[in-house]
Amino acid sequence: MMLRNTAEYWGAVSKCLHWVTAIFIIALLGLGLIMVHANMGAATKFEAYQLHKSSGFLILMMILARALWRVANSPPTPPDGLKPWERRLERALHFGLYILVLVMIASGWLMVSASPLRLSIRLPGGFTVPDLIGPNDFVGESAKFLHKVVSKLLIGAIVVHVAGALKHHFVDRDNVLLRILPFAGGTARHRNRT
Repeated sequence: MMLRNTAEYWGAVSKCLHWVTAIFIIALLGLGLIMVHANMGAATKFEAYQLHKSSGFLILMMILARALWRVANSPPTPPDGLKPWERRLERALHFGLYILVLVMIASGWLMVSASPLRLSIRLPGGFTVPDLIGPNDFVGESAKFLHKVVSKLLIGAIVVHVAGALKHHFVDRDNVLLRILPFAGGTARHRNRT
């Protein structure tokens, strides 16, 4: 498997960054729902929040790595027969996914920073993420509301993204899904024109 992207397929680095980031984002969304809705003891809840906060910054680092790798590696060419509106929708959805994830991270960071509890975000290696502001109830509640709303939008965008990939594979019968799967490659599929 090639490390870099080709005209037909995503390379190993792009695939790895895509799937690892996707797994972390879905896991973090799941953990967020559990933290809010599950009946946990105080110690367990504290640990869950600490994991949630530090994982958000790990996702930020992965997003930055993906963006830098994308600048250095052109994406595969769109499949033959892809309509202009499909290309625009694909670009808008991918851009929207990045924006929603970044807003989630920023609002979470702002929420922690504005909290009167002063529980900083700690990353592996002993690094502490600096607070953006001091304690502020209004900013904290606003960031919490934004975090909650954007989480729902992000879940919806992920569902649309997955549905689009499945549509390409099962309805259009092209290689859009195959070329991002971790171990797929080599055989192109073309649109069923019947």
